[in-house]
Amino acid sequence: MWIVKNELKGRVLFPGLHLEFPPEGEVDIDTIGRSRAEGSVQLQIAFENQYLRTIRKTVSLEESELERMIEGRVAGIRKKLVGEIQKLYSQKEDKSR
Repeated sequence: MWIVKNELKGRVLFPGLHLEFPPEGEVDIDTIGRSRAEGSVQLQIAFENQYLRTIRKTVSLEESELERMIEGRVAGIRKKLVGEIQKLYSQKEDKSR
């Protein structure tokens, strides 16, 4: 997510990028793609002239990196759940003896 604010009292249009900023409004410019937005000379000029200002810019992860992170997290959760289930079964067996 890359939230950018229009600092002007008028609309700012970037027809080539299909972006429109309402007066003093905020837009998530990640909707056009992070690499496209970062590579746009038009947007760079608008930032340099302080027509636009970044409000929030989160880290952008590639899909493969995100998948690896999710898989690692799921594996950790699975391991913890299996351990808890094994503990419950062993406690149940101890009580039945």
